[in-house]
Amino acid sequence: MAKPVVITLTVQTAALYGMNAPSQSQVDSCCTLSDDNSGRSQNGTLEDFKSFVFINNNVKWVGVSRDSGYSVAIDSIDYESKSNDVNFFDTPIISGTGGRSGNASANVKNDPNLINQLDIYNINFRVYNSGNSSKAFSIDPKLAINP
Repeated sequence: MAKPVVITLTVQTAALYGMNAPSQSQVDSCCTLSDDNSGRSQNGTLEDFKSFVFINNNVKWVGVSRDSGYSVAIDSIDYESKSNDVNFFDTPIISGTGGRSGNASANVKNDPNLINQLDIYNINFRVYNSGNSSKAFSIDPKLAINP
């Protein structure tokens, strides 16, 4: 049954915020993804994490901190144009709502040609400390249409 899907980025914020110029593998090691529709990674990596979403339904990305005193904000969702994928949304950039705990949300296009396609994208997010300072990071999972 078609439904909206919520994708949750959970971050070990204290560890990630404390790193100076972390590599992508260090960023990935501090992050986990989950969703409310059985999303998974076949090989356990964030890059391979695939959320199954539905045509003409909403997708919402939220950030969660594992550590008190920190927060995670989703700045934007950016379509990553590759030769083997398509953009599931009407715009290549989905802006976040802003603020220390902002999220992003968009509706999947009402296009049956999206079935059996992949949308490879970036989650751009910020980790805020207990003050107003923040650091920006990015990860790149995938979306697939749930037939």
